[in-house]
Amino acid sequence: MSAHMDVKRALWQTFLESAKPTLDQWLTQLEQPQSTQERALLRLLEANSDCAFGRAHHFARLHDSTQFRDNVPIHDYAQLQPWIERAQNESEAILTSSPPLFFERTSGNSALQKAIPYTRAFLAEMHSALTVWLADMHRQVPGISHGSSYWSMSPPLQMPVAGPNGIRIGSASDLAYLHGSHLAGLAGTLLIPEFSGELSQWRRQTLLALLADADLSFISVWSPTFLTSLLQPLFDGETPEHVQTFAWLEAALPASRQSALRRARSQGVCTELWPRLAAVSCWMEGPSRHYFTQLAVRFPQTQWLPKSLFATEGVVSIPFGDGPGCPLAIGSHYLEFLCEDGALRHSHSLRLGETAQVLLTTGGGLYRYALGDRVRVVGMSGATPRVEFVGRATGTSDLVGEKLDEQTVQNLFDRCLATRGAACLIPNAYASPPHYTALVATSRHLDASALALTIETALSDAFHYCLARRLGQLGLVQVRLLDGGADQLAHVLQQAAELSGIRAGDFKPRSLINRLETAEALLALTESSCRHL
Repeated sequence: MSAHMDVKRALWQTFLESAKPTLDQWLTQLEQPQSTQERALLRLLEANSDCAFGRAHHFARLHDSTQFRDNVPIHDYAQLQPWIERAQNESEAILTSSPPLFFERTSGNSALQKAIPYTRAFLAEMHSALTVWLADMHRQVPGISHGSSYWSMSPPLQMPVAGPNGIRIGSASDLAYLHGSHLAGLAGTLLIPEFSGELSQWRRQTLLALLADADLSFISVWSPTFLTSLLQPLFDGETPEHVQTFAWLEAALPASRQSALRRARSQGVCTELWPRLAAVSCWMEGPSRHYFTQLAVRFPQTQWLPKSLFATEGVVSIPFGDGPGCPLAIGSHYLEFLCEDGALRHSHSLRLGETAQVLLTTGGGLYRYALGDRVRVVGMSGATPRVEFVGRATGTSDLVGEKLDEQTVQNLFDRCLATRGAACLIPNAYASPPHYTALVATSRHLDASALALTIETALSDAFHYCLARRLGQLGLVQVRLLDGGADQLAHVLQQAAELSGIRAGDFKPRSLINRLETAEALLALTESSCRHL
């Protein structure tokens, strides 16, 4: 065993020893979800009773979850945004008694980009969840500690800037999330590729760093399409760009790794590239299931571990234990759930088979925040429900993290088309790479190529759509022109809805088709009848 590997095992061992109290506490919490959640809520109310939001909502007078629900309304980002803007501009304590360390950028349903406050308390909540996840992952697959780890890190498209009150907006690196915790010690196990500032070079440098490391033992990404896209030049010799990248990689590697690279290409799998690769962790549920299944073929020797529902705004579930789904993160934030029948449930009262939207209350200053994600209860860990991610709430599409919402798409069509309501955007989830197709009904001649460029430019205003495109996780938007006007489009949409199992009277035409079964039917219906880009 090399000294290099000895160091990484020692770092993991140090982490596991420091994680034991957190893990023991978590095991107790799983058996007591109701009291655990109630205590978490009361801590948050007490800690933030003196901030502007706490005073406005009478936190000091709230003593249980029922009073909290009665005094604090459910918020989406648009409703919370005025408070967040105050926290970015004023020196007074606005959302939390302690000021944010920084605001992290993300995109959402009602705005192209959101700013989520990160406080010390919120990071501690996230650290607890990450500690449980990593410790249990090591229990399942000890081999992840035997070499290097790669945690997907993409270059920041927007550098951090200081807000009006001096609080930073944006983080320079994903490693900032680990600051101040014993998790930071695991940074010494990470393979961290260089970033030169040019995105195409970043992709090459990342792939080169991975290929150069024969001792890679663990890969953690969010979307499986990220890794699929990254590896594409190894297995796709059809495009000049991929041919050029493969030649560049081959020339940059030592002879032993060149041989492994050539064998991987000829065999179509990564086994000889990374013989110690013990596990890959990624999203494996909802819209990601198809992409994960395709990617897993490249790694026949590797164990696949699910990602749970971690979002910029908070953590909903934690990969832990055996069985389907992941247990709710009851020890991190306070969680509520809006069921499809309109009922509001707490973590302990969710029933097997129920599907619900997630509401988060966190130490970062999000209170009864509608995350926009839907989960389904698929099992139990002790007395705590295990859930799996179903998808985004109605009106959004999120194949690889682009998080498009219907209002954004409708606004886009209003700008790009002369006739309103005569177009819809369709996710082509099973293409490689996935992409969106704009179906435009028109009775006049349109330049499909120019229209596609216009729509692509407008879509790229959405932060995470732009990121997914630049990382190669999404392909260019395509355009299909449907002869006729809005009536013809409505007819085709209705056909697709019924073919995909929606009752005829229940279908509502939308500018964004977010149900994948309907999208697939719509693409099949229009494949031969439309003029394509």
